Amino acid sequence: MGGPEAAGVGLLDRAARALAIAGGVLLVAAMAVTVASVGRAAFGRAILGDTELVELLVGVAIAWFMPWCQARRAHVRLEVFTARAPEPVRRALDRAAGLMVALVVALLAWRLIQGGLDAHERGRQTMFLELPLWWGYAAAAIGMVLWTMIALAQSVARLDPAPSTPRP
Repeated sequence: MGGPEAAGVGLLDRAARALAIAGGVLLVAAMAVTVASVGRAAFGRAILGDTELVELLVGVAIAWFMPWCQARRAHVRLEVFTARAPEPVRRALDRAAGLMVALVVALLAWRLIQGGLDAHERGRQTMFLELPLWWGYAAAAIGMVLWTMIALAQSVARLDPAPSTPRP
């Protein structure tokens, strides 16, 4: 069936890759905070708000990894019942599943955007570091929106008939 390029997500694929790399940077930062915190705690000097920072960084990183996972079609798939189905049936089921993923993730994106707007409006902050919470919602929403776009693009690409092979 081809990779992501064949699925019609060229630009989206590159954006997903960039976001996944940025998510990796966030995870490295979270690990550095954790190592520093454990090291300091060994000497009785814990870092105030370390868990707040790690939670925000890891949450955003996960949201940023998901579009790449979708672009690579790397999510868990259960093909026990469809492995022997005809190709048109499998394509239709893949399209339907992609549309359902897009719908669910769009809902998550919408709720993250609403949560971020609410956090901004109310001035919500983390307890110790007093970091504004809205930026975490906004950053995660970026990943969810991109994930939705990729799932939709893949589903639309599945509407095209499979390329025919010329017969000799």
